[in-house]
Formats: sequence, C-alpha cells, structure tokens
Amino acid sequence: MDKYGSRQFKYSRGSDGSKEASELQSTSTGESDSQAGGAPVGSMVDDYSGLIESRGPGRRSTISATGCSYCGATLNPAFYFCTSCGTPYKDISTVVTASMPRPMGEGELIARKAPRVWTVFWTYVAVLVGVAIVGRLFQESRPDLQLYLNDLAVFVTTCIFAAIYWPSMVVQFRRIGFNHPAAYWGLLMLVGALAVNLGYHALMSRLMPGEGGRGIVEMLVDSGIGRWTLIVTVCLAPAICEEIAFRGLVQHWLQTAIKPWRALLLASALFAAIHGSIISFPILFLVGMLLGWVKLKTGSLYPSMLIHFLHNWIVIEIALYSV
Repeated sequence: MDKYGSRQFKYSRGSDGSKEASELQSTSTGESDSQAGGAPVGSMVDDYSGLIESRGPGRRSTISATGCSYCGATLNPAFYFCTSCGTPYKDISTVVTASMPRPMGEGELIARKAPRVWTVFWTYVAVLVGVAIVGRLFQESRPDLQLYLNDLAVFVTTCIFAAIYWPSMVVQFRRIGFNHPAAYWGLLMLVGALAVNLGYHALMSRLMPGEGGRGIVEMLVDSGIGRWTLIVTVCLAPAICEEIAFRGLVQHWLQTAIKPWRALLLASALFAAIHGSIISFPILFLVGMLLGWVKLKTGSLYPSMLIHFLHNWIVIEIALYSV
C-alpha cells in the first residue's frame, strides 16, 4: 500500500510478450518510488490509459488471460472487461455480436429485389386501358379494329420490354424445354383445364348471357374477320406476348425475390387480372398456374407458349363451331 491506501503494481513483459503484474512493497512513510524499486506514481494512470488505446487502427490492445493488468483479478473471456474493476482488456466486438436485421416481408423483398415487376404490370394496364378508351370509338361498327389495335399495342410493348430486359430473357429462349417431362405433363393437364374452362363458361353463359365469350366471337365473325385471322390475333399473338411478359419477366423476377411457389401464385394472379374480366378471373388464374408451373419446371418459354396457344385455339374453334 502507498500512503494514499492504494495498491501499486510493477509491470514487466513475459516471455510470450504479455504484460505481467506484481505488487510493489512500499513503506507507509512515503519513501520514493525509485528507492523502492517501483514505477513512478503516475505509472498506474499511464498503463490504464494504454489499455484502452489501440495497438493498430480500430483495435484495442488485448491482455493475457492470466489476470487483469490493473487489479490482478482473473479475466473471464465471456466479457470484454474485468468483472472486478471494470477495466476493458479486449475489443467489445469480440464478445458482443451485431444485432440481426429485421426480416423483410414479401412486399419489401419484391420492392427491393424485383421492383421491375410492377413497372411491367402497370405499363400493360395503362396500355390496355388506353386501347379500350380509343376502341370505344368504333367498338360497335368495327370490333375487329379494336382487336387489331389491342394486339398491336401489346406486341409493341412486349418487344420494348424484351429488348430492354433481354439479359433476363436470353437463357429462357436458349432452353428448348421439351426434354423435360413437365412439358408433356402440362399438355395432359391442359385437357383438364379446358374441361373446367368450358364447363365454367357454359354455366356463366346460362346465368349471364353474353358473358361466356361466345358473344365476342360472334361479333368478330359478323364483322368479317376470318378463321385464320382469329387464330393469329386471339391465339398466336397472346401466347407469345403474354408468356414473355408474365412468365419470362414477371414470374422470373419474382422467383429471385420470394419462394418459387409464391412467385407462381402472384404471377398467375397478375396474369388473370390483366385480362380485366372478373367473371373469367378464376379460370384465367387456373390457366396461369398451369403455364407458370410448366415454365418453372422446364426453365423455358416454348412449352408454355405452345400450351397457351393450344388452349386459346381449342376455345376459339369450339366457339366458332357453336356460331
């Protein structure tokens, strides 16, 4: 003890380079530190300051686990400071982990990882609404013009998106997809989807005449449009453009942000919604699920394009037969 009642320590370097502390024996009469063979009175303050100074950029000095250099107590490696006197002896980051970030919801994941999904969807909505407004000018007299205008607007929009986001599309076009069993399972499931589709719309036609789709085909036939023109405009063009937009871009991007089956559900819902028919929404969603599943399994757009075309073609042929 010194005359102030505090304990003093002598510091030396061990063979391993660590600091070791030993208590100095000093007289109570206040003899000088130099006579007692100890360090100057201010050495405790200097050495304590040295504990919290960095040996290198951004790092605190570390002391041997033999004991605290200030009070000599045994150090607990679970703490970054001495539990007896509170003196820090290592960096706090070595024992305190960084806080975990808050898990993001699906909406946040899509907004961060796949924001272009909404750009594509709302662009198509704006294009189709604009076409519908313009088409009302000649809907009664020339319904075929509205169909041509609709197909042209969708085709141009799809070409623009495909050119802008070609890196996302190129792999899906390089894969043929027909070497995967899912392509043929999709063709088989198309039979069931068609049966549900035709049965559902037959029921809707009875409950709400003119809402089953046959009335639209009759209007187009009456306007002079031919079978092959219908096949191109109602079957082929939508099969190519809608698959590029909703399976090639929307679903593809959603799969990078959320789980694949959730991406499939959302892409199918957006596909059904873009058609603007509340009556047909359940069937369109079902067809979208089939097409999306085939695309998910094969990794190619060609099988889903073929199934989409066959679906529309068979529906049109049945409608033409009934006219």
